[in-house]
Amino acid sequence: MILEEEINALIKTGIFPDKQALYNEAIRFLFRHRPELKITSAIELYTKGNVSLSRAAEIAGLDMEAFKEELKMRGIIACLYMPDSKTMESGMKALMGK
Repeated sequence: MILEEEINALIKTGIFPDKQALYNEAIRFLFRHRPELKITSAIELYTKGNVSLSRAAEIAGLDMEAFKEELKMRGIIACLYMPDSKTMESGMKALMGK
């Protein structure tokens, strides 16, 4: 496949140290030139519970209100994460060094 050969050529010439570095740059370029994809991926991460609302907004490159508006336009209800009491207690202990 010609695309794989081109990728290998870029690595062999030293432009990229490995495939992962090339893929990382390609994704950054894609998100820079198609910001709607960055928003879509942030929404997916948020709705699956992988990131908080504020982290998703940050990933999307939007402020919190703009991100909540984007969710609303897509029919998604934004909610703030509230940890259960056990998680809260262990977090407080960690903060207090106990």
